[in-house]
Amino acid sequence: MSLTKIVATVGPAVEKTSELVSLIKAGANIFRFNLKHNATQWHSQLIKKTKEASKITGQPISILLDFPDPDIKTFLPAFLEKNLSLAARHSVDFLALSFVRSKKDIDLLRNQTKKLSLSAKILAKIETSQSLENFEEILDSSDGIMIARGDLGMEIPFEQVPYYQKKIIKECIEKGKPVITATHMLESMIYNSLPNRAEVSDVANAILDYTDAVMLSAETATGKYPSKAVSVMERICRFWEKKRPPVGGFNFELNHQTAAVCYSAYQLWMSPFCQKENVKAFVVITETGMTARMISRLRPNLPILALTEDRNLRDQLCLSYGVTPLLFEGERVGLYKKRNFSDIEKILTYIKKTGYVKKREKVIIIYAEDWGTPGKTSIVRIQEVP
Repeated sequence: MSLTKIVATVGPAVEKTSELVSLIKAGANIFRFNLKHNATQWHSQLIKKTKEASKITGQPISILLDFPDPDIKTFLPAFLEKNLSLAARHSVDFLALSFVRSKKDIDLLRNQTKKLSLSAKILAKIETSQSLENFEEILDSSDGIMIARGDLGMEIPFEQVPYYQKKIIKECIEKGKPVITATHMLESMIYNSLPNRAEVSDVANAILDYTDAVMLSAETATGKYPSKAVSVMERICRFWEKKRPPVGGFNFELNHQTAAVCYSAYQLWMSPFCQKENVKAFVVITETGMTARMISRLRPNLPILALTEDRNLRDQLCLSYGVTPLLFEGERVGLYKKRNFSDIEKILTYIKKTGYVKKREKVIIIYAEDWGTPGKTSIVRIQEVP
């Protein structure tokens, strides 16, 4: 499957579990529930079906609730109670907030999620001129970004939208925060079994911008060819990931140990030796997701197998470019305790059983010697799979 992630919007076209299974098999990683449409009970039932589809396929997925635009004056408990109770009931992974204008909007939602002890990450939808003016503070206060190009194109001159798309993606990558490029990507596939060539170019350009994810809206929610739309999206992503050059022109701040070590691991992979040895994957042991995201932001053209004991973190990492999250349920001693070399072999044997790597293939493994101390990633090693 492609390293770029695919967001599929759930709607009447994919109400059956079998149809949701087809979307996952076609390459969908994140399932978006647009709360602007359909009743809360409908969303509740479809979230259950989506999670069931994930179990059937054995593939982890993320659940994203897309909050409609609240009038900022009435963005109060009534609005939040209904939507956040749904989020809490189903332990959803992401909350996307529409028409964010400033850091205050994010802070208000985050305060409410903390009161309910929700683990969901908050994505800010960029679709107003105010959100562009205040983008830096919005990016710093949110966990990720969705570029809602349709509404944004109504707020600013249309010729400026591609400029801001590229600018926003670049800033998100530099911070190591996931970014979704959304709206009108394969819109003709609502009715047709193939996209038009301009749409193919649009998706290709988002890949060349190094976005984490691309999104389908009505194409999967109400369209005639939902799984075909995902397949087409995945095919375009996979082709262009191999054609684009390595990342360049980014200001990657290496202001903590994990960032510096991950940058070194990326440089090791780029070395002639590793290219000749055909290293198959990065293997990351991560407790908070930071190590996985720090290697993901460098956009290597190979999978990042991220092991965690946290089911919520596993599902949230489905949105990060290149990351295949794996729930480590091997030993009761715990994944993050001080380990020796034999423990590394056990971890690689566990990954081998998943089918992502084979015996005698080489991987680059990244972890902390003092396991379980966030931000203290310290070891990079080339390892042959036993």
